This record gives sequence, structure tokens and C-alpha cells, in this order.
Amino acid sequence: MSPIPDFVVDLRRKIGPDPLWLPGVTAVVRRGDEVLLVKRSDNGQWAPVTGIVDPEEEPAVAAAREALEETGVTIRVDRLASTSAHGQIVHVNGDRAAYLDLTFACTWLSGVAHVADDESSDVRWWPVDDLPPMGEVMLRRIDAALSDEREARFISPDAAAPLEPATPRHVPLAPTAPVLGVDACPGGWVGVVLDTDLRASVFTALTITDLLELVGETTPVSVVAIDIPIGLPDSSGRAADAEARRVLVGKSSSIFSTPTRAALEAETYAEGRAANLAATGGTTSVSAQAYALREKVLQVDAWVRSRPRVRVVEVHPEVSFARMTGTPVLARKKDADGVRARREVLADHGIAAPPWFRGAPFGEDDLLDACAAAWSAVRHSHGLAESFPATPEVFSDGIPAAIWV
Repeated sequence: MSPIPDFVVDLRRKIGPDPLWLPGVTAVVRRGDEVLLVKRSDNGQWAPVTGIVDPEEEPAVAAAREALEETGVTIRVDRLASTSAHGQIVHVNGDRAAYLDLTFACTWLSGVAHVADDESSDVRWWPVDDLPPMGEVMLRRIDAALSDEREARFISPDAAAPLEPATPRHVPLAPTAPVLGVDACPGGWVGVVLDTDLRASVFTALTITDLLELVGETTPVSVVAIDIPIGLPDSSGRAADAEARRVLVGKSSSIFSTPTRAALEAETYAEGRAANLAATGGTTSVSAQAYALREKVLQVDAWVRSRPRVRVVEVHPEVSFARMTGTPVLARKKDADGVRARREVLADHGIAAPPWFRGAPFGEDDLLDACAAAWSAVRHSHGLAESFPATPEVFSDGIPAAIWV
């Protein structure tokens, strides 16, 4: 059975990979203190049952149908838990789509849960207080369904409306051509394009190359600034990380030490630690946080080594925010105070950060980090950026390694 509904296949024959707006459902199925999750075949991630609503099908009926087709269980659909719109994504086959998700709180009635089609590689009941690692989007859907709230969660018109730009405290610096700031996020990558009037547009995609292709369809950019290590060391740490830490007094832990190339190319964390110790003469291991970014670091590394026709620089948002304010922003970026402080800093420089909505494939902190990266990209486009170190290091990969601000 194909995971792509027949009506979508028919549409694709007519429009190819062009963007589609599709209604989808998520069924959060509960049995006592357990919730039913499937391990998706396409990305290996755990998630509730999800699917696309067929033409003329009621969404609640679609939720029950998807649960039966994917896991072999019969459910009762109890209530609508949340609604959310999701920005355009690019699937592995190149098809582009954006989704309206309707999440339903459901109750198991009968049936032994099992892998019932090829959309999943595993099906399992998980304790609600011991869920496996999942993306923020799916965790929010589960949270909404397991809550005692009677009304569905949704984005109000006030929250979704564009914010009125604040009066900048600094003379805004606009690019002469659009630039792109990029940050890694649970859904892959989030990018913010700043145009020549400092208007911000948000893009998201699963891979860095998908993101650049998506942006390039409408907006050629002159500089791409990415919050990810570029230029991987062979046998030591990077001066870029050490020097950037020195300017983040009280926030230096936000910059992790970049592992060696051998460590990042290792298939497991244990192998990565051993490889880093071997490469550094037994002096340095690898943190779990640093190794967790392995896939994304290698994605960008492969893309940069393919010699893209655009200027690409590494940035660190906390360094960018510190340069905007003259001192590090100490409030935690995931807390309400930290979010408010970072939005105010951006507004002081003429950047009205786009609104964020619960259920987006990226966190609000990811969105604001991408805005800060775009600010540094503007500086770079004018030749005003400086780097840590002042003279970038070059390792065996031949890529200049420096954090720009």
C-alpha cells in the first residue's frame, strides 16, 4: 500500500512537485496510562498515528480509519484537541506540501496493536510519562490530546497577525540584496530571509539543500549565515569556538566544542567518543549535545564542499545578539523573558521577527536564532562583519573555519 493517497497521486500527475495545501489528522490514542505510537518508516521517528483526509471524508472518520489501517486497532474519537497550520515542507521525493492538522483525542476500544502497513516499522504502547524522543510538534499534539481542556487549542487571530514594527533604537542596516539566516530545528531547518526593506519571510525544510532550493524558487540570496560548525578540525579544537566563548561572559556554555571530522563521521556516539580521543591524543572526548548535531553538521559540510554559488558563513546567534546589545543576553532563550528580550533586541535593529505559532515545525527560539543569523548575514553583505578568529583556521577539508558576527 502506498503511503500517498490515490487522489494526491492523481493531482501530482497534473501539477508535479508544486506546493499542495492538504488537510491532515493526528490520532492520539490512549489506553489507560499509555499512548499508542508508531515508528515512521520515512524518518525513523516515533509519532502518533497521522494521515491525510480523503476528499469528502469527515476528519474524525479519517482519524479512526488511519488508526485501523496503520495499527489494526479500533478507536473512539472523543474530541478535537488542537488545530495548527504547518509551513511548506519538501518531501524526500521532491514533492512540496503544506498541511492543516486536526489533532483528535481518542480512546482505544479493541484490537492488538501491530504494524499493519508499510508506513511504520514498529507500533507500540508507551507510558504517557515515559515517551520516546520525539519532535516538539508531535509532543505538542500529544500534550493537547492528553490535557483536560474541553476546547481545542488554536492560534487566535491576534496571535497570528503580523506585529507592528517597533521604532528602532539603532539605525537599521538593510541589505542591498536579500540574505538568509538559518538555524537547525526539530523539523530540519528554519530559514529567515531579510529583503532590502528588512521584511522577514520564514521558510522551513527537512534538509539544508531542500531549504536553499525552496528559498531560491522565489528569492535569490547573496549571503547565507548558518548556526552550525563549518570547517571541521582534524586533531584539536577550533579557535572559533574558544574565541567566541570569550565574548559570551555568562553564556559561554552555549557554544559547544566542535568534534573532529573523524568523530562526526563515526556511526555511533561511543565510536565518536573513541575517534575524538584518538584524534586528539587522548585529551578530548565528545559531548552528547555536540554529537547529536552530527547529521546536520555533515549535511552542511557536504553542501559547502559542493561549492554552492552563494557566500556561506558560520554564525552563532548568541554572539550576534551580544553584538547587537553590547553584552550577552542572559535570559534563557526558551523562557518567556528570553523570547521577549530577543524580540526587543531585533526590533531595536529594525527587524520585526515574525510571529510564532504553537505546532510549527520549529521552536520560537529557533525562529529568533534564524533572525539573528540573518542580521549577521546583512553585516557580512556590507563587509562589516568580523570573525572569530580574525584569520580563519583552515583544516584538511580546506574550508575556512570562523564564527562571523
